[in-house]
Amino acid sequence: MRRHSRALAAIGVLMALLVGGCTPAAAPSPSAPATDDTLTIYNSYKIASLDPTQSGTNWLFDWGVAENLLQVDEKGDIQPWLAEKVERVSDTHWAIALRPNVTFQNGKKLNATIAAKALNRQVTTSKSSQVYMDPASKFQATGDLTLTLTTPEPNAMVPAALSSRDNSFQIYDVDAVEAAQGDSSRIAGAGAFTGPYAITAWDPENLESVRYEQYWAGKPAMSTVSVKVVADEQARIAGVQSGQADLAFYPSPDAKLALANATDAVFLESELALQALLVDMNLTAPPFDDAAVRKAFLASVDYAELADQVANGVFDKAEGLYPVSMPYALKNQATDITRAKTLLDEAGWAEGPDGYRTKNDAKLTVRFVTQAQGPETLALASAMQAQVKQAGFDLQINNAEDSAKVKADMAAWDSSIGLNGSLSGTADPIQPFLSRWTTGGSANAQKLSNPEIDAIGQQLKVTFDEAKRAELLQSAQKIIVEDNAYVFAGTYKRFLVIASPAWKNYRVSNVRAHLRWNTAP
Repeated sequence: MRRHSRALAAIGVLMALLVGGCTPAAAPSPSAPATDDTLTIYNSYKIASLDPTQSGTNWLFDWGVAENLLQVDEKGDIQPWLAEKVERVSDTHWAIALRPNVTFQNGKKLNATIAAKALNRQVTTSKSSQVYMDPASKFQATGDLTLTLTTPEPNAMVPAALSSRDNSFQIYDVDAVEAAQGDSSRIAGAGAFTGPYAITAWDPENLESVRYEQYWAGKPAMSTVSVKVVADEQARIAGVQSGQADLAFYPSPDAKLALANATDAVFLESELALQALLVDMNLTAPPFDDAAVRKAFLASVDYAELADQVANGVFDKAEGLYPVSMPYALKNQATDITRAKTLLDEAGWAEGPDGYRTKNDAKLTVRFVTQAQGPETLALASAMQAQVKQAGFDLQINNAEDSAKVKADMAAWDSSIGLNGSLSGTADPIQPFLSRWTTGGSANAQKLSNPEIDAIGQQLKVTFDEAKRAELLQSAQKIIVEDNAYVFAGTYKRFLVIASPAWKNYRVSNVRAHLRWNTAP
């Protein structure tokens, strides 16, 4: 448990671990493709853009293209990366020392001026960055490899911000990106990032990259990497079985049983189950504008069945908003069909001869949105359909290609389940809290607005003490789950990958660092 708490606790601590670097050659350039150390990945999510101010560029971290000043390791601990040291000098002032001998893939040397320019561009123009940091925050170079960050008020989220996997604070060559004038195809080949793999070609469904020979941490293991979007799960798996792909990401748990005796593909899973599949509810209209109905819905779900039977034991049973391994997690959601029926009775929903409930001639229908790119969401919803019927809910599933688009129309949905965890991809609880559950949050699709939650969110942003932050998170869980049932966790998933026999020893990342510089078969 302590290993996860350190990710929350890495606030105000002098992060001065040193990682040895490599001295780059005078004229660094991507290597020419080879034939014996190539990697082909089939994925289900598009890479929407290569400009870090735009959405969708979190994949550049996942696929070894872009890097941050700090990085979260597989245990959930924040570590130095492009920065050798990040030190909180005062509540509003941070000192940053960059690693020497880091170059962009176009040969330009990383220095404090370039880093500050990228970070300032992010904080002033990127919505995802502004979840972490006030737009008035300022990065300023103080030397060739040193810079400062000044925030207008105390900000305890700085280490999490600088290590986030999303596009918030990636380090990149602003001049190279802006020269493309918004055309991501022109960013491809510009060598604008520092990671081990340099992009040679891009469209939203295909990313091609090659080894960057002068990468600071060492020679990247692969000569070429191809990431292709294959929307259909079975086609992704078949690609591995036929030898067209080495790794296929985002299979459903059903693949575990389907491939149990296979010799042409291996089912792999991450060690930790950190990502919640959250069930949220549209709070603007019936039936879930009524807290009693929300509480009944929560109580009618069989969480043990979802984890053990539907997910074939590769997911963890949800007992609250956060994995039980987190020191601030509360166990405050449980299956109780009797309570669910009582709540609905008291709310005036009468059970009919078909088992479904009605009120004022309206059926207790739940238009339930799942994500086609995440096949496990459909499997879980199908099981939930039978579970919640026991209490009288009629769950109607919409397996949407673009669930966000469906949910943007508040008249089109009632509830959903998605890969929208209570922790960020790097095990941070604060950024998802602010974006999902505070008024006007960038990912607050359900229109949750509660003054107590907003106040806790503001306190979390400025509280450096780990114990106090844990107390705040626990208070919030009571309000969100117990008192109001705004949202709950359906289950906790491990990251799943289908690997070819040659890649059977691939280590699936707990924190979505799918391709590190030394990742190899």
